[in-house]
This record gives sequence, structure tokens and C-alpha cells, in this order.
Amino acid sequence: MQLKRSSGILLHITSLPSSYGIGDVGPEAFKFIDFLVETKQKLWQTLPIYPINSPSPYSSLSAFAGNSWLISPDKLLEANLISKDDLKSIDRSKFNNAYVNFNEIKKNKEKLLEKAYLNFKNNNEQSSEILNDFFQREKYWIDNFTLFMTIKEKYKNSTWSDWPEPLRRREQTALQRIRKLKKDRIKYYLFVQYIFDQQWNDLKKYANDSNIKIIGDIPMYIDYDSVDVWANSHIFQLDHNDTMKPTVIA
Repeated sequence: MQLKRSSGILLHITSLPSSYGIGDVGPEAFKFIDFLVETKQKLWQTLPIYPINSPSPYSSLSAFAGNSWLISPDKLLEANLISKDDLKSIDRSKFNNAYVNFNEIKKNKEKLLEKAYLNFKNNNEQSSEILNDFFQREKYWIDNFTLFMTIKEKYKNSTWSDWPEPLRRREQTALQRIRKLKKDRIKYYLFVQYIFDQQWNDLKKYANDSNIKIIGDIPMYIDYDSVDVWANSHIFQLDHNDTMKPTVIA
């Protein structure tokens, strides 16, 4: 197969301009695609877009999920999931153009996504059907992911190997208890991934329609404290305490 020579630009989405403290897949991402077209580029290398537990895109909580910090508040507004007042309520006093304040980003994005979830759930008669369709399509990874995030939240973001043994060992009785008691939180994390999927695919379609290809990165690093290790511990080299020496990628 003959490959045509192409050029492009490497730019992580977090580096796009934003009034929300971090670049996202909103209007500025679409403008960047327009810029690539104007400068006769063909490729946009975004690097990893997975959720992270530390400020490194190579320490991912999941090999399949999208990073909720990249969800665009402007797109949430367009979808009538939040209001202009919700956007005005964001505390921008700790934002800095020179760096990303991840703690503030996490707090503000989660606040908006919680509001968006409530509006989606209360104002959309088909909300359950929409989320169930998405769940069925992505079940091979999202079932474990939403459960993992819910348990992680319950135990204050502690590493999965520090959870109670029945949950650490994925005993079905313990997992079913969480599914029953935390049903709404599981659905919230499902909603967040649904929104990311919608926004990401809108951006990807715009890029492809503009003859721009989005590429990621060759290495895919899974963090020890990830759903992938928790749900598939048999394929990782762990000791009898379910621990392994982590590799930290800066």
C-alpha cells in the first residue's frame, strides 16, 4: 500500500485556549481544525485523552474511557444541559494561563457535570433509554469502569488494592451490593462517558469532513491504580498482596 506523505501538528487538547482553565473539545478545538485546513495540514496528533489520576496523560485510569476534564462546558450549554448562570458561577480566580490548576479544574468540571446529569435525568423522558443504549454498545469496558469509579469515590480515591478485600478481589456479592446501593452514581459516571463520547465524535466528524485525520500516540500506558488492572489482575504481574512496582511516566 502506498502512503501519501502528510504533515501535521502535535497539540494536546489541554493546551488549547480556554476560559475554563484547561483546553477542551469545544469551540477552540474546532477552530484549531480550521487552522490546520488553512495551513494545508493533514494530521492532528492529540496524544492520550484518557482519564488520569495524576497530571500525566500516560498514567491512565482506563484504556477505553475519555477524560471528563476535556468535556466542553460551552457544548453542555448548547445541549441545554447547563445554563449561562452555571457558567458564570465558575470560580476563575485560581486559573492561570501559564499552567493548569488540576485541583480547580476537577472541582469545577465535576460541579458542571453533576448539574448536567441532573438536568439530563429530569428533563429528558428518554434519558434511561439513551444511557442504556450507550451502555449496551460499550458494555465490554464501561461496566467495569463505572463500577470502579463509583467504588473509588466511595473510598475517597484510594488505590483499589487498599479497598476492602471483597471489593479488591471482585467478589460478586460485594460488587452486586455496590451496584444496588450506588446505582445512581454508577449511572452518573455512565452519563459522563456518554457526553464525552458525543462531544469527541462531533469533533472527530468535523475533522474528518475537513480532511483532517486525528491520531493519538503509539504507547498506551496503564496505571497500576486503574480499572484495567483491577478487572484483569490475572494478566498483570502482581504479588500476593495485589501490588506491583509502578512505572511513573513524566
